Amino acid sequence: MELPKIIGHRGAAAHAPENTLASLRKAAALGVAWVEFDVMLTQDRVPVMHHDYDLTRTTGFAQAVAQTPYHHLSALDAGRWFHGDFEGEAIPTLGQVFLLLAELGLGANLEIKPAPGRERETAEAVVVELKGHWPAQLPPPLISSFREPCLEVAQALAPEIARGHLFEAVPADWQERVSRLDCYSVHAREDLLDGETVAELRNAGYRTLAYTVNDPARAVLLDGWGIDAIITDDIPAIAKALSCG
Repeated sequence: MELPKIIGHRGAAAHAPENTLASLRKAAALGVAWVEFDVMLTQDRVPVMHHDYDLTRTTGFAQAVAQTPYHHLSALDAGRWFHGDFEGEAIPTLGQVFLLLAELGLGANLEIKPAPGRERETAEAVVVELKGHWPAQLPPPLISSFREPCLEVAQALAPEIARGHLFEAVPADWQERVSRLDCYSVHAREDLLDGETVAELRNAGYRTLAYTVNDPARAVLLDGWGIDAIITDDIPAIAKALSCG
């Protein structure tokens, strides 16, 4: 798998409402080859692209995604909060996302983001969608999660799909945990990384990804340490800093 240097966070979250089809279109227009986005389940087990457990911030509807059936969730406005130009933008299903990724030619890092207690159920739904509907013309996807039960399910059901272990700070026992899950990559919070840790990860044979990098000077420093991919909201600023634009 060839990772690009820059991956658009939740599409292009600085320029369009995160985790929407509009955000994916904007990311493609800004020139990235890959995007990162979050997947969770509705009450009736429909995998959708959304980050927060609760719908309040992105739609104004004060209820959890996991407690909302898809027919209700699909009618919510997930764009107006960001800017009036995006009024009417919906929360898409994973199937709708795949169709647009194919149209745009975008690779993807899918973060499995389960509601508490729905780790295995959410991972199973994501893997079923990937195995059945991932566009063949796109590069193979990368699954990531903070939740090890999700990665265990992905490992068992689809060992051929690359997995990334998400951390905030990389813990002391990272290698044991990542090795047990046969991960391809380690993803860590950018402000909790240092050059020594990046070198340790790379020397052990793992790809390293840093999130969410919006400061150009920090991106240059991370790149100098050997980070494989930088996940950012602000694609143009980071591309300019790294001379990728």
